[in-house]
Amino acid sequence: MSTLIKSLKKQGTVRGRRWIVKRNDDDTIREVKCIFNTEEYAKSKRAKPMVGDKKLIEILENEKEKNNNKD
Repeated sequence: MSTLIKSLKKQGTVRGRRWIVKRNDDDTIREVKCIFNTEEYAKSKRAKPMVGDKKLIEILENEKEKNNNKD
């Protein structure tokens, strides 16, 4: 997770790039996926909310902080 945060910060934000975050039952992040064809994905019945790079960084940093406080 921290390598993805570093990579996103180093690359900077990319306009139009969207991500989905899948969570476990205990609300921890299970998977992060980059969505390449956003229009097609949005039409799917099981589509999850998509977020941009800045929002993803925020979500991952909050998750990292939450995990650090848990220990």
